[in-house]
Amino acid sequence: MIVSICNEKGGSGKSSIAINLAVYLGSIGEKVLLVDADPQQSVAVFNRLREEAGLEPAFDYAVSDLSPKKVDINELTEKYDCIIVDTGGRDSSEMRNAIVLSDLIIVPTSPTSDIDIAVVEKMIHLFDEAKKFNTKSKALITLSRATPNTFLTKKIEISKSYLRGLLKGKERVSLLKSTIYEREAFSKALSSGMGITEFVDDKHKAHQDFMSFFKELEKYASDSEI
Repeated sequence: MIVSICNEKGGSGKSSIAINLAVYLGSIGEKVLLVDADPQQSVAVFNRLREEAGLEPAFDYAVSDLSPKKVDINELTEKYDCIIVDTGGRDSSEMRNAIVLSDLIIVPTSPTSDIDIAVVEKMIHLFDEAKKFNTKSKALITLSRATPNTFLTKKIEISKSYLRGLLKGKERVSLLKSTIYEREAFSKALSSGMGITEFVDDKHKAHQDFMSFFKELEKYASDSEI
């Protein structure tokens, strides 16, 4: 299975989701390749921090633009249970390649930024175009980096309502019910070279946020292995 984390808007939490997903899948015995298609190469920084902390690699790692001329996807999918692709925060050939090749496209967006929410519409359009080449792919919109401030709960619900309206009538595109909040534990975990499920136990809200997200992801990937 190929899972790409895509949004042409930077700062939406793509790398955090990609790394945490790769670490967790690796921890439960999956053979995982994390492809860094982001020019900022945040995953490379994470791997360096993990090595400095004396921790074993959590996943296999490669830097690639996923160009069909350079990458044999069939060979990779035979070797790995899951290939996760972290893309950059702009519209690029790397991101479009990832969308076309993926079984699942995850589009994280901040519910408290009207600009971020507006960009989702373009991402849905890109997915619709990609479906012409990959008819079995699915796109999942997830609220990410949401402030846990209870005074902004209404803003999150307004964003969800807007997105549900945007997705009405769209095929193979869904809005996840779970929300990944902007919790300090996520940034501390990455700075320590660890995934959130390694860094805190299952009683911590950040751990619970991620697992709620993962369980929904499993549901939508139920017709494939993940």
